[in-house]
Amino acid sequence: MIRGVVMLMALLGLAGCSVLPAAEPVSRYRLPPAALVPSDEEGRLNGLRLARPRASGVLNGNRLLVLTGRQSYQAHGGARWSAPLPELWQDWLLDALGRDARLGGLSREDEGVQADWELTGTLRAFEADLSAGRQEAVIRFDAQLLRTADRHMVASRRFEQREPLANLQADALVAALGRAAERLAPALNDWLLSQAVAE
Repeated sequence: MIRGVVMLMALLGLAGCSVLPAAEPVSRYRLPPAALVPSDEEGRLNGLRLARPRASGVLNGNRLLVLTGRQSYQAHGGARWSAPLPELWQDWLLDALGRDARLGGLSREDEGVQADWELTGTLRAFEADLSAGRQEAVIRFDAQLLRTADRHMVASRRFEQREPLANLQADALVAALGRAAERLAPALNDWLLSQAVAE
């Protein structure tokens, strides 16, 4: 009886202990806010819905990615984006494009708002690129503009922006991707407005 009680107390004592290492603290990042400045060009696109971009594989996750020279992905162990990459990109674009008053009635597809146009597309790259001797942050987005009334694709275009990386630390990568996004947004904005004028 006494032996059983001793064994039970020993097991309970072990249950309170952990042989696992302490969890590594994880830093959560977002892209720096956009600072898109509208130009003086004419053109207006009303009722634009931003769909969540498609992505595949690791680009569906929330890891800070590094594409190595061997065309394999590595990820920062203690760093994460604040949301999965397609959602992060969608939210950032919504904020960036919303700063230009010529793009009116912006919404997300999950808000159920009526819209005449829809910006959709595929996120192809959002990472540090070390392939081919590079050390750059790269964003590659294949955009498609749809007319929602008949789901007709009005236009499509690939947008790509690269920024040099000072180092491979998470802070440096986030800052470089922020600069790349900042340079990509005006080109996307002008393209959307030009399609509205053409229609």
